[in-house]
Amino acid sequence: MNPRTRIIFRADGNSQIGLGHVVRSLALAQMLSHDFECIFAIQAPSHELQEQIKKTCEGVIILPACNHDEERFIHELDAYIAEDVLVVLDGYNFNTTYQQSIKRKGCQLFCIDDIHSYTFVADAILNQAGGVDATKYKTAPYTKFLLGPKFALLRTPFLEAARSERILPAGDVRLFLNLGGADPHNYTLQIAKDLESIQSIDQVEIIVGSAYQHLQELKTWLHHNPKYNLHQNLTAEDMRALMQGCAIAITSASGVAYEYASVSGLLFVLQTADNQEGLYTFLIQNGIAQKYEQVQQSINTDLATAFEQVVATQRQYFDGKSDERLRQVFHNMALATGISMREATTDDLMLLFDWANDPEVRKNSFNPNPILLESHTRWLHTKLEDKQSMLYIAEVSGVPAAHIRFELLNGKAIISYLIGSDFRGKGLGHMILKKGVAKLLQHQPKLNLIEGLVQKENIASIRAFEKAGFSYGTPDSKYPQAHRFELRPESINQI
Repeated sequence: MNPRTRIIFRADGNSQIGLGHVVRSLALAQMLSHDFECIFAIQAPSHELQEQIKKTCEGVIILPACNHDEERFIHELDAYIAEDVLVVLDGYNFNTTYQQSIKRKGCQLFCIDDIHSYTFVADAILNQAGGVDATKYKTAPYTKFLLGPKFALLRTPFLEAARSERILPAGDVRLFLNLGGADPHNYTLQIAKDLESIQSIDQVEIIVGSAYQHLQELKTWLHHNPKYNLHQNLTAEDMRALMQGCAIAITSASGVAYEYASVSGLLFVLQTADNQEGLYTFLIQNGIAQKYEQVQQSINTDLATAFEQVVATQRQYFDGKSDERLRQVFHNMALATGISMREATTDDLMLLFDWANDPEVRKNSFNPNPILLESHTRWLHTKLEDKQSMLYIAEVSGVPAAHIRFELLNGKAIISYLIGSDFRGKGLGHMILKKGVAKLLQHQPKLNLIEGLVQKENIASIRAFEKAGFSYGTPDSKYPQAHRFELRPESINQI
């Protein structure tokens, strides 16, 4: 794999829609920035937001403001993407049509989502809210689901906090208050006023972001309330340090709730937007947080005992390893972008011989017996001279990874393929099939049917054919116990 595969992150953020999509996309970019070239594409960002993005990403693509119902919106990334680029989308306007435009460029596509309101054709969907049922989504056959807090989009300081011991902060009882970077409805001031009546809280630490538009009103009120401290535009490290000093937090049911839960402590959440419903329900139902309305009652109980209990619960969900899991997903996606097809030659004799005699390959073959080198040599020379046989080697960044063969007969191609042991288990099967078919159709554009036979025990190969868009056909009379898959070329571009 090319260690610097480019990833383009596409999200928008401002004082009207908030910064949630940008913040969680940047958290993912930070996880991946060591291994990938991370570029951020955003419409008309403020100067402050540009500077925030540049701290994580190597470049910023500033897109002109464009309504999502305009035709040019769908093609806004066309000049920046190709099949060797990964694209990450985070936002509610990147619908099926937008995604299809990206997939037609041959890109691997990753979507961050929490509302499942349209059909996805992405290669992977991340919904970090727990308790999400994948059946709520309509997706392409190949789409991989990454669901729940084990894939939480946490910035580095919070991943580190989740891996560290958490003890009750000594001294004054401090409360962390953050309702998002923008908080357009100004819940911050409303809750700050509510907290005046809770005598057991010694200090309230209020955090607002650059998109918060009620700053002057908040400052005016805080001027007469000395137990409140105001913080603006904190770095992730400063945010973590502040959280670590606060045994209690009130946040929106958003990414900041996950960040505080990774640090751990008594967490109370408020649903401040419709798209937070799923995450809000998950946090409450699993004891990671309590409803904001319970804050006064809960704080007046034994703080030390309540703190210890909730930390134990939160640590079950946040282990600080979501970055490792997500890096592996993107490494596998990057492998798929690096797949190229070439015609096999006599120089591939021993490579194909070793692959064909791999025990795993023989186990899943219709003829499980070992292949002799003499027989293999005759077979390869015969196939290379046969104009009705098409043999390809799939390479990943120049390294042989798989073999795919097509036998042609009366407008039909029968497919057979195998993957080298070093590249198995990485989700490449369907991409090898798709790129192999594409290569075949360059040479044989008039084919009307492509089919393949798979042993019913070969689950990985079955899933690969399904993900590549093949459908189940009538069983072959010679191998009635095997699955017969078929694909009609005219259906390839129909999603």
